[in-house]
Amino acid sequence: MTLGVAILGTGRLGGNYINTVNVSDGAETRVVAEPREEQVVDLKVANPNIDFVASYRDVLDNDDIDIVVGTLPHWLHHQAAIDCLNAGKHVFLEKPMALNTDECDEMIAVAKSTGKLLMTAHTQRYFGENIKMKEIIESGDLGEVKMVNAMWVKPLDPHLRPAWMLDGSKGGGMGQMDGTHLIDRLIWLLGDDIYSVTGVTSNYTHPELSADDSGHQFFRWKSGKTASITRMGWKHGITEYGADYFFTEGQAKHRRAYGRKGTTGVWVEKDNEWENVPFDDINSQEVQFNDFVQAVKRGDTDSPTPMNHGRRVMRVFDATEESHRTGKEVIIDDLMS
Repeated sequence: MTLGVAILGTGRLGGNYINTVNVSDGAETRVVAEPREEQVVDLKVANPNIDFVASYRDVLDNDDIDIVVGTLPHWLHHQAAIDCLNAGKHVFLEKPMALNTDECDEMIAVAKSTGKLLMTAHTQRYFGENIKMKEIIESGDLGEVKMVNAMWVKPLDPHLRPAWMLDGSKGGGMGQMDGTHLIDRLIWLLGDDIYSVTGVTSNYTHPELSADDSGHQFFRWKSGKTASITRMGWKHGITEYGADYFFTEGQAKHRRAYGRKGTTGVWVEKDNEWENVPFDDINSQEVQFNDFVQAVKRGDTDSPTPMNHGRRVMRVFDATEESHRTGKEVIIDDLMS
């Protein structure tokens, strides 16, 4: 049986998902929901067999749809996901899961009550360089990883972004956009036993905006590991996207090219020099969505990336915001809820 898929929104990723769905094993794009006609003019020509509708609500009563892919603005994730789950659809949702932990809890409760899968598309675990770094960590060849410096600094380019993405009240800002990516990766690689966060969040380089462009946080794990996140959407600077790892018996790092800047790769220290480590790069979006499709087809009770993971990322993100507001270290005692 081929599963029917509806894509909600065609903003920065929605249009790309048409092909991602169609190359998966056992699913096809049947509906695209997008209220802005100018966004779908070319998509309609290129995809005459797809039904284009103006609202995600037009999908709710469509029995030909088994899965919805949510690529909506962040502030719409919560209600759209709940409506779709209650309509009997499985939900594959672009990150972040929602605006805050409370919204995540409500979404998870509905997913459990309806028996439908809910997965936040945190793609970091599907990047080839991150998969290789996890192999290095788990191999023990460099001893135990103890400290990590993660960074994502890049041009913000406000003029190229939609208005909601520059509005903190609607989930805009680089914390929700990039910070959640880095938190997700740290949890996946170092463990989900983060117990405290301290740091600052600001709009240092674009003070005219109502959303953050920068953040600097420090995290402690119950296991004794520590990590920092440095992120900035700058006006002028050097693009850097990756992380440095410090082990008891060596060092490693990975980087990803971004905006045609930089080199994607993994390196380990050998004789005080960086040695390149080969790895297989993959189309993270295609592989991740296909994993979700297979979970639906098997009748799994949870997603390949567990639904609670999206909640954990948001709980840590909420703690970074609280630390900035209070100027204090925030203890996280409910990450595993």
